[in-house]
Amino acid sequence: MDQNTTAVVRLIEATELSGRDDLIAQAKRAFLDYLAALLAARREPAVENLRQMTDEGRASDRARLYGFASHYLDFDDAQANIAGHFSTVLYSVLLAVARPDDAVCDFLAAYIAGAELEGLLGARLNPEHRRQGWHSTGTVGTLGAAAAIVRLRRLTGERAAEVLSLAGTQSAGMAFEAGSDGKPLHAGFAAEHAVTAFRLVEAGLNARTNLFDDVTGWLAVFTDGRRYLDVARMQQEWLQPGQILEPGLWMKRHMYCSAAICAADGAEELYRQGLRMADVRSITVHFPPGADRALRYTRPQTGREGQFSVEFIIWQILQHGRIEDAYFRQSTVPQAFLEALPKFHRAYDVPTLPLSERAVPLTAETVDGRHWQADVREPQGSPARPLTIAQQKEKLEMAVGSLSAGHIIDTIGNWPDGEIGPCLDWIKGEMFP
Repeated sequence: MDQNTTAVVRLIEATELSGRDDLIAQAKRAFLDYLAALLAARREPAVENLRQMTDEGRASDRARLYGFASHYLDFDDAQANIAGHFSTVLYSVLLAVARPDDAVCDFLAAYIAGAELEGLLGARLNPEHRRQGWHSTGTVGTLGAAAAIVRLRRLTGERAAEVLSLAGTQSAGMAFEAGSDGKPLHAGFAAEHAVTAFRLVEAGLNARTNLFDDVTGWLAVFTDGRRYLDVARMQQEWLQPGQILEPGLWMKRHMYCSAAICAADGAEELYRQGLRMADVRSITVHFPPGADRALRYTRPQTGREGQFSVEFIIWQILQHGRIEDAYFRQSTVPQAFLEALPKFHRAYDVPTLPLSERAVPLTAETVDGRHWQADVREPQGSPARPLTIAQQKEKLEMAVGSLSAGHIIDTIGNWPDGEIGPCLDWIKGEMFP
């Protein structure tokens, strides 16, 4: 095992949450958000179709289903360093491999370990990784999921490195799948592949343990040798304060790509100022160069494509005063939206920003010659303005109803005491009725 991989394995092994109430609280909030995203999608036709080919008794199958479902509506959290989604993969793999007698504190520590590895690797990869067309939920997420298993199952040394290695060699996911079932399958595949790697090592198969070697390792492959791990920096930054705290998690109120959140809140601001779609002559969405790659549909034809169209999201707000999530489930977008499309423009005149910062200003002109502008840098759901408790409860209620939502919130509020078993049983009952 090379020095880099040895150092990474030791960081994962040593991840503990004693005295870290801040990390525990955020991990619990992330789990509530994950459950809202997972359970909101459990009756979707595509999720039903995947469930039909899922063996409930196979951990790898459950991981794939949970990952797919929790990312299916694009309702799950995101993180700036990986430019992708954290909890959909990490909690899916942990729910799949956890044993009933596993302690909740270990379950949460495993989530944190996976998040640390993902975030610190993502900071080394991006923004180039995203611009090359990779979907890091599938690439980086596979390694994060493996790290979570390593921590939960208390694997050490060579065995831990082999699980990471076999997971890393399965890293994949291409961003062009946005708007299709392929994108949420990236989360499902990442979780599934990590479980498979763990099971293969359990069965006695081996793998090379030089996963993070500077010359031939995982990071060198994805960056064509231009980036190295920088172990000293990783050791300094691990849990300082923690990737889910800084740069933190972006949580959503609606079912669309998080790259549009600033623009959506900007559109809400313009609506409050009195701007209406019927009065718009032109509206321009301003991006830093390349910042709209995830918003790949400028002329979406379906609701699924509309989840990745800033034009469709802004149109809803200026047309109705709010986002209508039902639009994202429709087979065709409204004719009124298609007729309004010529009014929309994209510009790339915002200076390049650090990974942790977002800016998508809006400017508009109305038919009476007035000019409008909005520039929301910290929208609701961003790390600086997290969802309120009431908003998180409302999101969970959308998935399970008010009575169940209250019970879930109360139960998780009492964590990290106890074992994870009752939670595993309840989720399996919801996902395999």
